[in-house]
Amino acid sequence: MSIGHQQQAQSGRFYTEPDGPDSAEMTYTREGEVIYINSTLVPEQFRGQGIAMQLMEAMVAFAALEGLQVVPRCSYVEAMFKRHPQWQPLLHQPLV
Repeated sequence: MSIGHQQQAQSGRFYTEPDGPDSAEMTYTREGEVIYINSTLVPEQFRGQGIAMQLMEAMVAFAALEGLQVVPRCSYVEAMFKRHPQWQPLLHQPLV
């Protein structure tokens, strides 16, 4: 499954392609050099297939490439940052 990325002035999303009503997505808002990850949604029929992790990896790659700091507002993203210490430098503030 491939991951797409769509961004506007201050918001965006990573999503599974083809895009449609059954697509998984991770949404964000952006303020300057900080990206706030608001939600990660994977339709029930696709859960357990690693799709959320693919979205996470796409977001991490984007943040690193753009020099952005990440603020997780989504429990999934927060949990993944705790499990993957190599991503910690991307955090705007350390997680407790």
